[in-house]
Amino acid sequence: MSSHLSKTEYEIMEYFWGMGDKYTFGELMKYFNENLDKNWKKQTLNTFLSRLIEKGLLKKEKEGTKTCYQMKITKAQFKQNKARAILKESYDGKISHFIAALTGDDAITDVDEQELLSQIKAIKSDS
Repeated sequence: MSSHLSKTEYEIMEYFWGMGDKYTFGELMKYFNENLDKNWKKQTLNTFLSRLIEKGLLKKEKEGTKTCYQMKITKAQFKQNKARAILKESYDGKISHFIAALTGDDAITDVDEQELLSQIKAIKSDS
């Protein structure tokens, strides 16, 4: 699953995440063209929807004569996948490398340390 989205792909996903339902192509065209003044042609929306399906974020199903689009993952899942991808790609998959890069030469404050320790304890107790 790809965690990189263009601005428009993210905007489309925001609609699905906010509404949390399934929509026909016509309903999506109407919403984006009338509510957000996109002035998209059918092919434009179709291209964006196809990309989101390829990226594993949307699915489409045939319901009678209509095709419906629905989200496959929640916004929280998307953000978690994106964070994991960044951690893996840029910090060898290690949180300690990320924290070191984030703080640089600055020391971690006592508040930050306690917050991190609390998060670690919460994660450990859930597993």
